[in-house]
Amino acid sequence: MALTKDQILQAADQLAAAGTTPTLAAVRAAVGGGSYTTINEALKEWKAKQQAAVMPLREPAPEGISKRLDEVGAEVWAIALELANARLTSEREALETTRQQLETAQQEATELADQLSAELEALQAQHLQATQDLQTASTTLETLRQENATLSRQLATTEARAEETTKRADDLKAELQHAHAAHTEQRQRHTNEVQALQASLTSTSETLKTQTAEAVRLQAQLDQAQAQIANLQQQQQAQQERHANETRHLNERLTQAQTEREQTQQAASVTREDAAGMRGELEALRIQNAALLATLAPAAPAKDSKGKNKPA
Repeated sequence: MALTKDQILQAADQLAAAGTTPTLAAVRAAVGGGSYTTINEALKEWKAKQQAAVMPLREPAPEGISKRLDEVGAEVWAIALELANARLTSEREALETTRQQLETAQQEATELADQLSAELEALQAQHLQATQDLQTASTTLETLRQENATLSRQLATTEARAEETTKRADDLKAELQHAHAAHTEQRQRHTNEVQALQASLTSTSETLKTQTAEAVRLQAQLDQAQAQIANLQQQQQAQQERHANETRHLNERLTQAQTEREQTQQAASVTREDAAGMRGELEALRIQNAALLATLAPAAPAKDSKGKNKPA
């Protein structure tokens, strides 16, 4: 709502009644703000009314009286001089009143200048603080961006390691299956050889019964066959032990790979949670930065009823 002249005059009357000089700053504080130009114009009118109320009326003598004075003589002239002196005294009083009013106006202007200077310094301090806050927010935002980029790279590296560990585990499973198949095939081959040697031994024993002459040769063949059977059994046992060691080693490697995979997956989960938290903080800072920029944006100047900009 625009400030009216009546409100200014009423505030000046109230200040004068309370024994306070109605200066620009005092009236503006009493009415709760407003244009200094509007307040100054109204105060000029109020002061003019106050001066007219206290000054006595002094009108010049009419023309008829002036003619009459010429006729009256020295006595009337003395009266005229007294009136002139009284008029001079009145004008001196008016001049003194005007001088005091000028001094008062100068003092009010000085007080207003001091008040505006203090407000300007306060606004400059607020602007400097807002600029520093904006710089701090920008620095924090850049730091969070760098940390987010670092976390993204760490997450990509962790996922790549997890994929590599999974691939290694699959390869170890394939090697273990291949070793089991090779062991089964080798054991079957040894079994067939033993069965063949046992068949040969049986045939040799039957031939020994019927051919006494070839007993020595058959005995040698039997000893050789038994030696081969023992050697094959030793080889089979050694291969079984070696296969058991290889199987145990592969199982240990598989267990280690699975453990590494679980640890990598846990690290990837923690990294994702950290990245999500950083993204939330980055979004909050972006919102805070936008609000700070909106606060620093200059407001459009207010206009009076004639479309002119009002003074601050």
